[in-house]
Amino acid sequence: MSNPVLESKLAERAQQLATMDALLNQVDEQDRDLVDAERGILTATRERIAALDAQIEPLAALEAMRDAHNDKIASLPRPAQVQVRDEPRRLDASGDRGMAYRSAGEYLVDYITADGRFGFGDPDAARARITQNRVVADQKTSDTPGILPTPIVGQVVNLIDANRPLITSLGGTKALGGIPGTSFTRPKITVHTLAGAQSGEKTQLPSQKMTIASVTFTKATYGGTVDISRQDMDWSQPAAWDILVNDLANQYAIQTETAVVADFVTKATGTKPPALPAAPVLADWTKGLYTAAMHSYQAGQRMPNRIWMSLDVWAAFGAMVDQNRLVMPPTGPMTPGAGVGTSSMADFRGDVLGLPRVVVPLAAAKTCIVGPADLYEAYEDTIGLLSVIEPSILGVQVAYGGYVAFNSLAQTAFVALDLSAVTSLPTAFEVAADTGADIAPEPEEPPAGGAGPGGRSARKS
Repeated sequence: MSNPVLESKLAERAQQLATMDALLNQVDEQDRDLVDAERGILTATRERIAALDAQIEPLAALEAMRDAHNDKIASLPRPAQVQVRDEPRRLDASGDRGMAYRSAGEYLVDYITADGRFGFGDPDAARARITQNRVVADQKTSDTPGILPTPIVGQVVNLIDANRPLITSLGGTKALGGIPGTSFTRPKITVHTLAGAQSGEKTQLPSQKMTIASVTFTKATYGGTVDISRQDMDWSQPAAWDILVNDLANQYAIQTETAVVADFVTKATGTKPPALPAAPVLADWTKGLYTAAMHSYQAGQRMPNRIWMSLDVWAAFGAMVDQNRLVMPPTGPMTPGAGVGTSSMADFRGDVLGLPRVVVPLAAAKTCIVGPADLYEAYEDTIGLLSVIEPSILGVQVAYGGYVAFNSLAQTAFVALDLSAVTSLPTAFEVAADTGADIAPEPEEPPAGGAGPGGRSARKS
């Protein structure tokens, strides 16, 4: 194909379809519904493909016309080509017979003399040949960096998990778009009516008024913006525009999940069971979880239906053994004798003591909370993608954001285990702050004295 514009548009269209396929495959692998941010990405991708098709159609028609022209030219008769046979001719006069040498040595002397090497034959020719050998230069790829392309292979690597496991476990977000004002309230009964036994015939029955208070939800705005040049949009391959929009949507999802996680953990104020020991065994975990479930029911008057835990607690549960068998083996649904739950390193799904286990990667270490999922609510109104063209600087300012509101309807119904004394939990890697790195690099091994640079331990615990 000789049309670079058509090639660029077709490549961008293929990239758009690949982005959509990658997003749908991720959703299918995780066996979940599309979140609002992902639906917004699919809508923007579909609109971009429609715009590309409108540009591709006339370009493809032009190429079809060009191909038809070339086919017509190729079908026209051409003048006959005269073949000239150029056969090598022998320099000797003996016809098909070569010159006869009396010995191999005589042939070698003639060959060296004709070649001009070793001082025989023409000295000038010999010197010219030696000079020619000396001036031949080596040409390597290091000498031509300007014409060596750097191909981009595969999709752009993205080290971001845009899933929102906590929000998803709470039933997702409820619609916020039709609620006016900067805040709103949810009614909640704080004092119930009273019923009891009649003390005697025609005596007054127990009586107590009902009090309904409110739980306030305050709206907050989350989002991000970038000013991208028109050149970066048109010249980059894969298209920087699509990657930028996807990344803004992913960051919005991460920040909203982070905000909900912080509030959820802070407001889990139910009565805590006694603190677990430094190295808890199965009996300690089981007693702590059942005690937490008891306090959760007493406060919320409904059975707890989730256990939320941080990454280190998930890792500790998965590695726990009791009588030389895994406490939570990857055996699917619980079966008699299989353990107290199920777990797998392939994903975060599983259960503990019959309750679904929700791993919340953004939760602080040593987080383990028991409670009913329907007593914490989150609301959201996704604005999605906004963009404005800046013609004076050939740029486009793009933003992605939305409104969220969240609160607990019964803080004491969420009970956290006291793991402050536990020292046997695995330690997660530290995340590098404001350096652009996703994970801090592994420190060097300490010297023989056991201390790293500056006298500190090279590996943090």
